[in-house]
Amino acid sequence: MCLSSALKKDGHETFFYDINLGPSLFSFAEGLQPDIIAYSIITGTHRLYAQLNSALKERLSFFSVFGGPHATFFPEFINEPDVDAICVGEGEAAFAELVTKIEKQQDITSIKNIWVKAGEKIFRNPVRNLQRNIDEIEFPDRDLVYKYDAYRKRSNKYVLTSRGCPFNCTYCFNHSLKKIYRGKGLFCRKRSISNVIAETEELRASAPVKRIQFFDDIFILDKQWVLDFCNVYRKEISIPFICYVRVNLLDEEIVAALKSAGVITVTFAIETGDDFLRNEILKRKISERKIIEAGQLMHKYKIKFFTQNMVGLPGETVEKAFKTVKLNALCRPSYANASIFQPYPGVELTEYAIAKGYYKKENEILHDSFYATSVLELKEKKELKNLSRLFSLGVEFQRLLPVIRLAIKLPDNVFFKLIWHVTRSYGYFFRISWIDAGDVLLPFLERIKLRLGRTGKKGQRHKGTEA
Repeated sequence: MCLSSALKKDGHETFFYDINLGPSLFSFAEGLQPDIIAYSIITGTHRLYAQLNSALKERLSFFSVFGGPHATFFPEFINEPDVDAICVGEGEAAFAELVTKIEKQQDITSIKNIWVKAGEKIFRNPVRNLQRNIDEIEFPDRDLVYKYDAYRKRSNKYVLTSRGCPFNCTYCFNHSLKKIYRGKGLFCRKRSISNVIAETEELRASAPVKRIQFFDDIFILDKQWVLDFCNVYRKEISIPFICYVRVNLLDEEIVAALKSAGVITVTFAIETGDDFLRNEILKRKISERKIIEAGQLMHKYKIKFFTQNMVGLPGETVEKAFKTVKLNALCRPSYANASIFQPYPGVELTEYAIAKGYYKKENEILHDSFYATSVLELKEKKELKNLSRLFSLGVEFQRLLPVIRLAIKLPDNVFFKLIWHVTRSYGYFFRISWIDAGDVLLPFLERIKLRLGRTGKKGQRHKGTEA
């Protein structure tokens, strides 16, 4: 949506297609005849979009651009067939420059952030300086996606108030992104309160909003900003909201301010209950005491909270994973989630896993979900995968832990998957207000409408360059 706003500002026309909601991708593209097709890809789904792009190339003539996390941290994706260019890092200015130069038939081989093929040669350009004042970035073009009821009618709407994170957790992308942008300006940037309030007001006017989810890596990074923002937000917006925090930045003053402003759910990461894994391997640098204190503050102010955890870490055993269950149980979260560690490219923990012999990247293909399975070589991989399925059950009902210890030795089965789906759905719908049950129906209703022929008109040719 931000990319669309940047392109529209320069006079280009943009269109959005959701492969899960739209009519036939090929009929849509053939009717539109776009000049550029762009894809945002994450590791796991990159193969699907590479295949779709090649299939579209057989039918249409267009310039293809791939951006997003996978293209940023694995830029050699440019070598894939039919990929014309990739965008590394933040894309608003770079993508707009690329589209404008394509329209004007100018040279595109030296655009910063863009890697591009020209004949047999690949031009690998460095990134540009980070935009210091992110208030200058256009508000997201929500009209782009609101043509789908599944987006417009969704109860949660999303807002980013900042970019960047100062911490260096080894499983996260931020430390790798800092290396890419070293010497290119201030990495952590915060929008002004007035700018964020203006966006939320526009958001409220454009579609129904039941909750706002502030999607920053760490919403409370700047304490004074948070205190001032909560004061203004309470008076001018007062829509219930969800945010992400880091427990060693929490204090009672911040929690009280969040509560007064209308926070309904707070999310924070525990990741693992094993001190060595958490602080030496993951580099979280957060004590068990601070984690427990954070849970106590949430209970004191009657705020729902959602904990994020991982199993299947390099070197993890079942005993270490049960420490995570027990630490979560001490905190008594509204819902405790556990994913399975995935060794994504460009991440320090991936390199650690390779160096220690837990992962042979040349032989493995990552799954597109971090709940599916582990690709690491772990002695108790089956048990850890099964524990991820039963994790929230164990946190909620500690008396079941002896039974769970025995159950995880069984082969993975439909019953474990059913427990995972039920506990996750119950947690999301009823415990943390993460999503409304009706939101799940929106994509199905969208597809029914399409089948009835009430949506999905063919695109028409327009003047100017279309992306």
